[in-house]
Amino acid sequence: MLNKRGQFWSIIILIGGLIFLALLIAGMTIGWGVVKSATDVIIPEFNSIGEIMPGSNISEYTEMTLTPMSSVIDNLGLMMGLIYIVGLVGLMSFAFVFRNNYNGWVVAFFVACIFLMVMTCIFVSNYYEEFYLGQDELGTILRSASLVSFLIIQSPQIMSIIGFVAGMILFTGSPEEGNYV
Repeated sequence: MLNKRGQFWSIIILIGGLIFLALLIAGMTIGWGVVKSATDVIIPEFNSIGEIMPGSNISEYTEMTLTPMSSVIDNLGLMMGLIYIVGLVGLMSFAFVFRNNYNGWVVAFFVACIFLMVMTCIFVSNYYEEFYLGQDELGTILRSASLVSFLIIQSPQIMSIIGFVAGMILFTGSPEEGNYV
């Protein structure tokens, strides 16, 4: 059976990882929107430059280098959504790793941490939604990344469900299992 310090750190790792994941993905998505809006303007301009001196055609170089990079940048919204889902599932697996029969104070600490996580997700969701609903180019780009935008905006509900399930998994272990973490 885990000692009290081990019980404390297992909850910190699980909840801290979920909070960090929500903040990271929201920040990365907003940053991606800014980069995508810049590349949507810059790459066509480089393609239109043409030849600057004999043997140096900027349009050819742009076509070989920046166009493939642009296709990667265009698909980053979907990749970040998939990374978010994989991160949630991966962090959920910590609940199985740290499963044990906990003391009463640990359950109260877990509930307080879940409350903190949901409040953080509400803040992140509202902050992201301001960018998402904007009528500028960034808002249009964020609306085009429907998977990651849905996950970030709905993160308070998603994290509440994950916290509830993780709590059920964490606190239903039997003392005979002999978990050694």
